[in-house]
Amino acid sequence: MQDQEPIGGSVSRREFVAGVAALSAVWMVAGTACAREGGPKGDAATLVHFSPDQAKQVDAISARILPSDGTPGAREAGVINFIDQSLNGFARDQAPLFNDGLKSLGEAVTKKHGSAATFASLTEVQQDAMLHEIEKTPFFQAIRFATLAGFLSLPKYGGNKDYVGWKFIGQEVAMEHKAPFGWYDRPENQMALLGKVL
Repeated sequence: MQDQEPIGGSVSRREFVAGVAALSAVWMVAGTACAREGGPKGDAATLVHFSPDQAKQVDAISARILPSDGTPGAREAGVINFIDQSLNGFARDQAPLFNDGLKSLGEAVTKKHGSAATFASLTEVQQDAMLHEIEKTPFFQAIRFATLAGFLSLPKYGGNKDYVGWKFIGQEVAMEHKAPFGWYDRPENQMALLGKVL
């Protein structure tokens, strides 16, 4: 998909990613959830949930959701590693959805393109057509969210390799928050801002 080609209607890739970033940065959601699970499971390059073939299909799907079109996309960010690890960790309840969705997509691909075809083996145009057919399904919604989360997560959870996702949205690569910590909690500041103390 080209940079300004609409995804699912009238929103371009950049508008879509910028909108996700503006909605409080998906990487915070992913990072917090992973932290509750005790961190990543296994090495970022080791598959812990998907078979090699499943991983190839998921990698191809995520690469169409966030393609490399002059800027880093899902592949450069290592999104497949994030999704794989998350399905063995904080998102394990979505594992059946991903497994069933991949199976259904595979069946649809072979029905339309022959028994030797897989999603990953299709041309980009064919891949996009297949994704447009399933874009309203829970599987596609889940894999789209997971792709964006992997693009913007902390790298230690498998995705956002070399912080390419953060660099794309202009997020400073910093592991500490800066003052004013607690500024809004001080009674004098609440009074100045709100006219009352909460």
